[in-house]
Amino acid sequence: MKLTGRQRAFLSTFLDLCREAQEPLHYTAVAQHLGVSKITAYDMLRLLEERGLVQSQYVLRGEGQGAGRSSIVFRPTPQADALFAELAGEAVGQGEWEAVKTRILETLRAGKGTDY
Repeated sequence: MKLTGRQRAFLSTFLDLCREAQEPLHYTAVAQHLGVSKITAYDMLRLLEERGLVQSQYVLRGEGQGAGRSSIVFRPTPQADALFAELAGEAVGQGEWEAVKTRILETLRAGKGTDY
């Protein structure tokens, strides 16, 4: 499946956020973290949903939060995880992913310190 660079970056960040939160995310939380508008985040998540990489779900407010409309949250599909595992060259488990992510960030920080 072909994704643009922007779509890949957005999906990668979304996967990281979902792993950290360990729950589906509202598009406003994604927008806030990425520094984009709510509409941009919503549109991108819907596009990724059309491609089978993200799944939406409507949830009702919890007890004591009053009446109102349901909210929409998004979660990655197994296809999204498989796509990034394929791009990484192997099936990566959560522990392995964190180790790889840490090594990449350390390498980038070291390179930044040397003006490379």
